[in-house]
Amino acid sequence: MNEKIFAVETKDRQIKATEREIVELGKEIEKYKAKLKRQEKLLGDRLRVMQENDGNSIKWEEVIFGAKNVGDLVSRVMAGKSISKQDDKMITDYQNTQKQLADAQQKVKEKKAQLVVEKKELKRQQADLESQLKERNKRLKELRKKKEKFETQLMDAKEVQQILIAQEKAIAAEKAAREREARIEKERQAQAAREAKARAEAEAAQAAAQKEAEQQAAKEAAAQQAAQEKAAQSAKPSGSTKQSAPKPSTPAPTAPAPSAPATPKPSPSSGGLFIHPTAGAVTQGYGSAGGENGYTFHNGIDFGGPVGTPIVAAATGTVITASGGGPYGNHIMIAHQLNGKTYTTVYAHMSSLNASAGQRVSQGQQIGTRGSTGNSTGPHLHFEIHVGGYSYSATGPANSVNPMTMF
Repeated sequence: MNEKIFAVETKDRQIKATEREIVELGKEIEKYKAKLKRQEKLLGDRLRVMQENDGNSIKWEEVIFGAKNVGDLVSRVMAGKSISKQDDKMITDYQNTQKQLADAQQKVKEKKAQLVVEKKELKRQQADLESQLKERNKRLKELRKKKEKFETQLMDAKEVQQILIAQEKAIAAEKAAREREARIEKERQAQAAREAKARAEAEAAQAAAQKEAEQQAAKEAAAQQAAQEKAAQSAKPSGSTKQSAPKPSTPAPTAPAPSAPATPKPSPSSGGLFIHPTAGAVTQGYGSAGGENGYTFHNGIDFGGPVGTPIVAAATGTVITASGGGPYGNHIMIAHQLNGKTYTTVYAHMSSLNASAGQRVSQGQQIGTRGSTGNSTGPHLHFEIHVGGYSYSATGPANSVNPMTMF
């Protein structure tokens, strides 16, 4: 029943979205038509001129023979080429507008055909849901006569609609947040690169200055040594044995100090995209189920343990909804943008909630505590991961994935 209610509401929103697209396409078509009229008027004027000029934008013989001198001729030819180029652009723009109009009209045709199919499907789903509701009410009466307890709760159609609306907002908000973070990180990296470049340039300038100073010092030392040798030579008596002055030993070049080894950067985590949302053993896995609890496919995993155990966000994201009631009891849904893909996580049957709709939470941040609310047979956390937005099914995986493969 929950699956049918969710499918009907989802299909209804798809139909409304398609209708909005048709309206927007209609506005585009009107814009293209108005643009074509303006282009046709301008193009018509130019086509008349071209017809008078034997298919040319201008009369080249007038351009050439009407020139007063070579400079005037060059100016006339350049102006003529500019006019021809502009005429070619006008024709190309007109053809492009025609194509855009034809594409928009074709899209409207396709969307209207799609709308017919979607409305038929919605009617079929609504009829199926009404039939099942009647059957359920009949079953409830029989159980009440037998004084048997009937615990399975249904999603409220209004609640489902609110979830779908909130989901769209949360996904958009999370995408915007991730884009902001990416921009900030890019700016940080650019700033770091600029600073590194400035440091390298400063170090290079310092090294060049030091080298120049060393070369200057060497020149001055050589000049001083030469002066000393000349003075010593002139001070010797005539006839004395010539002895060569000892050459100063050239100091060995100082080896550069070894640079300190770079600190190794920590390697990225080899884990998955998500972390475990709570402590405790898995009491029910992902996959086929017997149906005694109202579903034949368990699209999440259950973590058993005491009431009040902390529950954390499995990844950074924006809270779609945080509410109570329905089969999930107290529950939270979070939209995530990870590696360019949208994911949705569900945390159900909680005893308390520590986050609110629209709030951005970090991975590992506490969002509630474990409980046994809603359709629950004992204290546990029911946890789901969906690729894309939330999609409910009691008979199959829909777009859910096994969380154990994502940790």
